Amino acid sequence: MMPRSLSYVALGVRDFDCSLHFYRDLLGFQVAQEVTEFEGSKYRLGGISEQENRKFRVVVLRYGKENTAPYGMSEDASVISLVAPLGPPPTGTGIKVDQIGISHFGIWVKGLDAICEELKSKGVTFAVPPHTGVKTAAGTLRTAFAQDPDGILIEFQELVPA
Repeated sequence: MMPRSLSYVALGVRDFDCSLHFYRDLLGFQVAQEVTEFEGSKYRLGGISEQENRKFRVVVLRYGKENTAPYGMSEDASVISLVAPLGPPPTGTGIKVDQIGISHFGIWVKGLDAICEELKSKGVTFAVPPHTGVKTAAGTLRTAFAQDPDGILIEFQELVPA
């Protein structure tokens, strides 16, 4: 497997508005899309979320060349997604650099299905198999979630032009 670039980093946040202010207003990321009530179960998040059927507030922030791809994503844009659960506050605390963990991070790939099959044959566990994440007039974003040896989720993404 040959990763092409990092596609995005998702950050679980406790105070959505404070985090949005920091990344958008202080660091200069642009809002590509904001969803005030994201239905997690609709996208099969049961295998990658602590609680099933949880709703979230989500904002996708990007920095780089603007484009028409899903969420403005491309190999030339840095993207961060802020995710805050609605209802009961999130569990856990922020980690330090000497601890293991991150919500998940994404890697652009070509040939998603073949890559996933190869990794499965080498013992890699997938929380979510390859599937269509989003489809627009510009193309399709295919995705799969694998787990590293520590259980950290890695999302492999393939952008298939229309």
